Amino acid sequence: MVKEKENKKILVLLDVHAILHRAYHALPDFVSKNGEPTGGLYGLSAMLIKIIRELKPDHIAACYDLPEPTFRHEAYKEYKKGRSKAEDDLIHQIKRSRDVFEAFGIPMYDKPGFEADDLLGTIAEKVKKQKDIKTIIASGDMDTLQLVDNDKVVVYTLKKGINDTIIYNEKAVEERFGFLPELLVDYKGLRGDPSDNIIGIAGIGEKTATTLLQKFGKLEDIYKKLKKDEEVFINAGIKPRMVNLLKEGEEEAFFSKTLATIKRDVPIEFSLPDKKWQESFESEKTDKLFAELDFRRLRERVRELVGGGGAQNSMERADLSIGGKINKEDLKKAQIALWLINSDTTNPELEDILEYTGKSTLEESVPILLDVVKKKRATKSVE
Repeated sequence: MVKEKENKKILVLLDVHAILHRAYHALPDFVSKNGEPTGGLYGLSAMLIKIIRELKPDHIAACYDLPEPTFRHEAYKEYKKGRSKAEDDLIHQIKRSRDVFEAFGIPMYDKPGFEADDLLGTIAEKVKKQKDIKTIIASGDMDTLQLVDNDKVVVYTLKKGINDTIIYNEKAVEERFGFLPELLVDYKGLRGDPSDNIIGIAGIGEKTATTLLQKFGKLEDIYKKLKKDEEVFINAGIKPRMVNLLKEGEEEAFFSKTLATIKRDVPIEFSLPDKKWQESFESEKTDKLFAELDFRRLRERVRELVGGGGAQNSMERADLSIGGKINKEDLKKAQIALWLINSDTTNPELEDILEYTGKSTLEESVPILLDVVKKKRATKSVE
């Protein structure tokens, strides 16, 4: 990756809840032999392995949201009010995810009264002072894009499912939104953010908000110019109705901006470890945990990560592990069925199939998958 070219150490910060939440909704409802829900944990663990393989971090830290209200809830009781309550299975997996990071030897951070985003922002800000460190924030939440700082702090985020990822540096943010990362909070001040129930200014949409930021800069500058000369806005193509909305919604705009702004001064202790994460990693711990969770394929991936194995392809390894040759026609049926069940699972391998069904052979798995497909079709026809 860019690491060799820049000769910088890589710090990856994980936005745990955002990644786990995305994985939980993108993957099927995996259940271990013990009846434990594991779909979100599987996606989180797979994402962690993908991050290690692709980004080659020297240091990793995981940041958590806590269930208690934050300072934003105290300031605005309606904050995030529209969001549905987390399901019990998801809550269980959020708690259980700490075992994954403990097994990998990855430190975890949380702070009552603050969101994971605030911890990500604070750590990124602390580390920015060190010239030889590049920070990559891994998240499924676009709010973190406001933390992007040139190529020094970038965001590695999910585009779709848990496999399709993109890295946002300053240039990529500007290409997508039409303005710099630092103005994203001003954008939310004007337009609001329905996902967090941040109100913004009623009546101002994406287009007007973008135009205002491009022509006049941050909120403080917009209102300074507005109070000085309204005609400048009319001449810039802002309709008189929008100018009036701006004047009437000043308080809401600044309040919304405050709610949307990630804090960078949370009182937490953070320092980069002396050792790289790999040096304190004990593969036996992950092996034991993944065996408990029935993550057969992920156990193999971790072994490859540490031992550099992988001369045989995973299909052969799975085949040997069940002690016989596989029926290619059955395999094709199972692959198509699993894809129909979950379109994010493209080109599933035998291990994916066995993990989904909880069986040890392809022969046992095929009827289960075909039955799930049949039930899904029946449900759709009823709807």
